[in-house]
Amino acid sequence: MPEKNPAVVGYEKAIDKLSNIDIGAIVFLLFLVIIIILAVLILNVLSKKLKAKAQWNEFVKYAKERELNNKMILILWEYSKKMGRDPFLALEFKSPFEKVIDLYIKENLDFDENLIKEMREKLGFDYLPSFVPITTTKDIDLFQGGIIKTEEGRTYRASLYDKDELYMYWVITDKTSPSIKPVDKIKVVFTRKSDASYIVESTVEDVVNQGGNIILKLLHTFEITRIQRREHPRVDIDMEAIVGKKYTENNQEITKWIVGKIYDISASGTKFCIDSENKESINLKISDEVLITFSLNEKDFQLKGEIANIYEKQKTVCYGIKFIEIKESQQRYIFDFVRKEQQKLLSLYKKQS
Repeated sequence: MPEKNPAVVGYEKAIDKLSNIDIGAIVFLLFLVIIIILAVLILNVLSKKLKAKAQWNEFVKYAKERELNNKMILILWEYSKKMGRDPFLALEFKSPFEKVIDLYIKENLDFDENLIKEMREKLGFDYLPSFVPITTTKDIDLFQGGIIKTEEGRTYRASLYDKDELYMYWVITDKTSPSIKPVDKIKVVFTRKSDASYIVESTVEDVVNQGGNIILKLLHTFEITRIQRREHPRVDIDMEAIVGKKYTENNQEITKWIVGKIYDISASGTKFCIDSENKESINLKISDEVLITFSLNEKDFQLKGEIANIYEKQKTVCYGIKFIEIKESQQRYIFDFVRKEQQKLLSLYKKQS
């Protein structure tokens, strides 16, 4: 007999082996593998659902401790999830809260403004310490002064007259009538005490003449440019201080002193104020060199300074004094004092919120 082709022989052997395999066992094994995979998937889904439910229950409990009602809780939960954010952040921090509320407002044009205002108050987000940077124009304090700049280069003094959840309203405080129209592009430039200068670029939504006052209606925005004004942070204080200026009289050098108060301080300078009626007794001018004496936490300082600016009000005159020839150890002490005072204020702010 002629020899079989090797390929045919191999095929016959394979068929013979397959005929000896238990097909039922293979089917059972495949079925078992599928059952295990499905069980793992189901357990994973259940685990995620249980975890989400536990997170929701914890969120509701914490939110109710902050006195939020069911509708407020649902808004913060749903819109935090839409943004892919942790909902607890909206309860703890102002910036995430404002971004969540901004999305809610954009998707619900019939939103209840009083409800949002109440949420902000209950969470303590209706007030921002002056040294904490702002993240949205909603954080700008009412009556904040600033400058409106047009594309043509004209400038007008202005003040924040009013604001709601959608718009801010700046009133022109200059006597002149501004040539600003709806859809004009403008910049609002303003400075926050103890913080920084800010620039907001906006398009005028409307111009309203209210009793002779021109009011510009602008949309709120998170697009804000912050410009750090000072090298060192400063804090508001209220303490007595003495400032002296050297004079030459009859070929003798004498120092005239005046008592006043320090109202803010940083490692680089301070604001010293006196009664207007006493300003002539010392006659301080820009660039004058002075001595300033004060105490911080029972540590005495007598520093050389230079008058950097003068703010004159109805009953007081305040002098911005820049420290000169200050020792590094003195500067570090003042810097640490300012930081500790800011931490105290921030801690108080968080407790109240």
